[in-house]
Amino acid sequence: MSDGTVRIELATAAELGPLYSTETDVVARVRRNAILADSVAKGGCYLVRAADARIAGYITWDFGFFNRPFVRLLAVDPAYRRIGFGAALLARVEETAAPYGELFVSTEERNAPMRALLARAAYDAAGAIDRLNEPGNLELVYHKRLET
Repeated sequence: MSDGTVRIELATAAELGPLYSTETDVVARVRRNAILADSVAKGGCYLVRAADARIAGYITWDFGFFNRPFVRLLAVDPAYRRIGFGAALLARVEETAAPYGELFVSTEERNAPMRALLARAAYDAAGAIDRLNEPGNLELVYHKRLET
């Protein structure tokens, strides 16, 4: 991103292999791969490429949260964190979801970097879900009104 550009593309089935091998610490690999495959098949997965054309991260979204736009996964390879890829991916989904007027996102309570990203992106806390994760680690839900 040294030149200020971010390459975000709609992921295709051809990218599933590289998406599966993107090093992230999100949900268990088997569940993550199933979400990726489903999202790519439905046109709900964007990827971001590093300057060397390597896939540096991805975001998936759908209408699975009470039939409202919801980010299922947002992951950036640790080698590419803190340079704006996560914010760029989130902004791309916001742009796509704008006609629906809102977007929901959730993250584990212990995921401080994601919570900080959501705060910078002007998301409001919308609630918490207990017993979705291990005890003592709530799933926090965030919401943002989107301009059309």
